[in-house]
Amino acid sequence: MNVRPLEPADIPWAADLMESRRQLYALYSPVFWRPARGGTDLHARYLLRQIETGTNVGLRTDHGFIIGQHRMSEGFVDDFAIDPEATWAGDGRELLLATWKQLAGSGADALRVVTAKADERKVEMLLECSLRLVEQWWVKPLEATGSAATTGRVDAASFSGILGPAPPVYDPGGAVLLADRVAVEAELAILEREAAHLGAVLAVLPTEPHADREEDLRHRNRTVASQWYLGQPQSAAT
Repeated sequence: MNVRPLEPADIPWAADLMESRRQLYALYSPVFWRPARGGTDLHARYLLRQIETGTNVGLRTDHGFIIGQHRMSEGFVDDFAIDPEATWAGDGRELLLATWKQLAGSGADALRVVTAKADERKVEMLLECSLRLVEQWWVKPLEATGSAATTGRVDAASFSGILGPAPPVYDPGGAVLLADRVAVEAELAILEREAAHLGAVLAVLPTEPHADREEDLRHRNRTVASQWYLGQPQSAAT
């Protein structure tokens, strides 16, 4: 397997792979992962900036690519896609291990990788490489009853978070509330009502896996859209 640097000439191909991934992810969580029109060209420009920084790691094989970044003491991977003809257990694993080797060599103490929960082959590969699930994003579409004229920090008695647009390659149809505090599970209803009043079409609540509130989240028709894995990748799980 030929793992090699991701070059500027590879970017249109990489952006097309990411668009294919967005289309697939939209089947898993239609509002959270809904692709924006024109997202491929926009993402191509972003990917090009990423590999031109001189500090990020950009690698590819014949069937996929990855970009790793430094975020504080950790390495971080979001842009990571594999051609459907390949397997995550092959190209995906080798790209992950090669990226970790470079990031660890420049000071990262762990690697954090984001994926859709329903991307089962990718999840299986991450677990086999000894990464562990550390965070899940529970989401619920909302019927906005107000307009999101004001975005930014929201601090209420029962919850707090950030109200704002989704990343530009996604289009949930309006503003998103990313909560970072909910006082008690019973007040999820307050969060959803107030978020809709603020103009949000989606409420996102990050939690630790197997949290005590999971039953209540499911009861309120929330589902897990994305998951975050953390660790020091190894060639096989121990």
